[in-house]
Amino acid sequence: MSDKKGTYYEIEQLEKRVKKLEETLEFFMEQWGPDTQRKRDERDRRWDEMVRVLTVQERNKKGRI
Repeated sequence: MSDKKGTYYEIEQLEKRVKKLEETLEFFMEQWGPDTQRKRDERDRRWDEMVRVLTVQERNKKGRI
C-alpha cells in the first residue's frame, strides 16, 4: 500500500509519530501526572509528621535524663 511516495505514505508516517507521542505522554502522566504528585505530596506530608513526632520524643527523652 505504501510506495514511499504520496499522501498515503505521509499519513502512515504521521500516524506512527502520533502513536509514539501518545505513548510518551501516557508514560509521562503515569510517572509524573497529577495523581502521582498527589500521592507523593501525601507521602511527604506523613513523613514530615513522623519526623516531627520523633523529634519531640527525642527532645522529651533527653529532658528526662
